[in-house]
Amino acid sequence: MEEIKKEERTLKYHLKLRVYYDERNFGPGMASLMKLVRERGSLSAACQELNMAYSKAWKIINRAEEDLGFSLMEGRRGGENGGTTVLTEEGEKFLNQYLAFAEEAEAAVEELFYKYFPK
Repeated sequence: MEEIKKEERTLKYHLKLRVYYDERNFGPGMASLMKLVRERGSLSAACQELNMAYSKAWKIINRAEEDLGFSLMEGRRGGENGGTTVLTEEGEKFLNQYLAFAEEAEAAVEELFYKYFPK
């Protein structure tokens, strides 16, 4: 097997942050789902975009809510145009905190990565 020269490859890392009390239920996937619900106003539309079953989405939402102790989103039954799903006030606040935390953590870890693994 031919050895690949170091210059031809780039060393990478992967950081996956989860915030939880007992079970690791709130992380990047849950944040993505919530962001799409916020943008689309619909859990169904968010699920379609993520190729996720609607029932699976409610299952992970319920698990996260159970662990965190508050509702992240709520569904509202609709009339002729169907219902909507919106983030609760606590859900919106928590999502924004998570996104800010993840952004700062990513920047700090990137700095550490290049400190220990220079280009």
